[in-house]
Amino acid sequence: MKTLYLVRHAKSSWKDTSLRDRDRPLNKRGKRDAPRMAEFLKEKMACPDTFISSPSRRTQDTAVNFLHAFGLLKSDLKLEEGLFHGDERDIESVIHSLSNDHQSAVLFIHNPGITDYANELTNEDIFNIPTSGVVGIQLETDDWKQINQCRAKKLFYYYPKGLDLPTL
Repeated sequence: MKTLYLVRHAKSSWKDTSLRDRDRPLNKRGKRDAPRMAEFLKEKMACPDTFISSPSRRTQDTAVNFLHAFGLLKSDLKLEEGLFHGDERDIESVIHSLSNDHQSAVLFIHNPGITDYANELTNEDIFNIPTSGVVGIQLETDDWKQINQCRAKKLFYYYPKGLDLPTL
């Protein structure tokens, strides 16, 4: 069994229009929601074996909140260019590259790729995974390369507005 966690980056800022898309930081709501979701999820799941992020600033900033919640450092985060606005095939390619020594992985990615891939993998019909949303998926395989050929079951789907989270 493998477990995959898909995390959409927290809400980003459009305040500075001179920034490239990949350089946009989190806005006030994103800075509030990312640590709240990370702390909430720390209570729901074991620490994933690997953390992989799109190289965009907003996904890395989101990921750092999760790393800190699990007692890890930013240096524990792997960056993958293919996750920057990647589609389902790009996301799957990153997953296929995972070592089978890893039983669980968390990917910090963008929409629409996250929603499309979660729905494709689980046969669910999630309309839109909002910012800071997380989907946990259990995969009935021992080989990451076989994930599109195995049974995949949604374990959970959480997002900030759907939870009554305390302010940190």
